[in-house]
Amino acid sequence: MSAPLMQVRDLTMDFAGLRALSSVDFDVAEGRITGIIGPNGAGKTTLFNLIAGRFRPTRGHIRFADCEIAGLRPNAICRMGISRTYQTVRPFPGLSVLDNVRVALLYGRRAGALSHAEIEHEVLETLDFVHLRPLADRLAERLIPLERKRLELARALATGPRLILLDELIAGLTPTETLEMMETIRAINERGITVLLIEHVMKAVMGLSHHVVVLHHGEKIAEGDPAAVAQHPDVIQAYLGARL
Repeated sequence: MSAPLMQVRDLTMDFAGLRALSSVDFDVAEGRITGIIGPNGAGKTTLFNLIAGRFRPTRGHIRFADCEIAGLRPNAICRMGISRTYQTVRPFPGLSVLDNVRVALLYGRRAGALSHAEIEHEVLETLDFVHLRPLADRLAERLIPLERKRLELARALATGPRLILLDELIAGLTPTETLEMMETIRAINERGITVLLIEHVMKAVMGLSHHVVVLHHGEKIAEGDPAAVAQHPDVIQAYLGARL
């Protein structure tokens, strides 16, 4: 079996005496979709913030492609091949959809390696992939919520990630939109991009994930394939409960 793309070991984060994460361990297999679930306040977004470099952990290790990344700056982590989306999308409102994606590409892993023509081709290809090319010239501030989510995803993809972190990308979507976004996430994975996602929509996380990690009060309480996790007694008590 090949080594995991990312390994998290003993990851712990304290905020002014409050422990948000405590000794969390898990692996992310390359080329797979790993889901992170748990109730509000479980530490899921803190975990993403540590992986993406917003915070330096109190202790522990995050190894990505055999390199320690815990404590590195976000720009360095991005250029190593990790990108993310945010729960609250924040595009550059005064820029067009196309320019938002162009900025992300110029900032990402392939910065300086592409010609002008290659940049323009990839920007348009990314917009095609997320179904936003007809809106390329529209200001980001004029997009509806679903379009903003798709733009958020396009910007993350434009950085050229090996691993993409999706933070509640499906939250707030209609059932039809949820199915469409699930298909887009599968298509991302089929392109060879490893996916780590946080999601409360259980139909989505169980339908997409090859492996699921469950957090509760900052601790990992279970992990495994989706079917096994859904039947784990600690998970049912702490999170799923009446949803099953």
